[in-house]
Amino acid sequence: MRLKELFCPLYRNMYRCHRFAHSKACPDEYRQFYLYEPHDFESFLDKTEIVSLDFETTGLDAKKDHLLSAGGISIIKGCIDFNSAFHFYVNNSEFIKEDSALINHITPEKVLKGKSEREAVTELFERLSGKIVLTHCAFIETSFLKAMAGLKKNAPLPFYVIDTMAIERRLLRLDENPDLRLFAIRKRRALPDYEAHNALSDSLATAEVFLAQLKDIFGKDRPELKKLKSYL
Repeated sequence: MRLKELFCPLYRNMYRCHRFAHSKACPDEYRQFYLYEPHDFESFLDKTEIVSLDFETTGLDAKKDHLLSAGGISIIKGCIDFNSAFHFYVNNSEFIKEDSALINHITPEKVLKGKSEREAVTELFERLSGKIVLTHCAFIETSFLKAMAGLKKNAPLPFYVIDTMAIERRLLRLDENPDLRLFAIRKRRALPDYEAHNALSDSLATAEVFLAQLKDIFGKDRPELKKLKSYL
């Protein structure tokens, strides 16, 4: 690894993924996604695509719960690109619980024509490989993706993750008990109301929060991933 790559989080993540791709632990069907190349050596956030991602699930435990829908939207050159938006259901109708349906309004009928978990993982890896992925509470998306792909807990994923919850916790580090829920963060920043518990609208809400957080951290300076890393 060259010296300038050593300080770039994107390249460090890439090298870890490449090592994993050449190991026996990497499933053959996903190996190609781990052999990605970052766009460049720089880590300016406006030089690479950031995909805001959200999942709706039957619960929070990836070992026993299941993905019901996924949605996302990209930030390109510092702006939200609405043409990049995507959303799909996953056919896990037999696992839907009454309490989760009351929250996200996803019923068995909605997901019957959805993708299989295998199709969902493949599409998500195709969309996300080599990019920066933005989430709110990254544990949910990363743990469910690993579970569906048959990966161990400590296995890497073929992208670099930024967590708006972690950033907000650091920004509010002087508060004893900060409210880190997405709608609460948006309320503090006077961002408009949104349709919660929909994967696409939640991903958009997360992207808007992230852009506001970048203003707090960098002001008029150009945002750099290596400096943002201290907030993750």
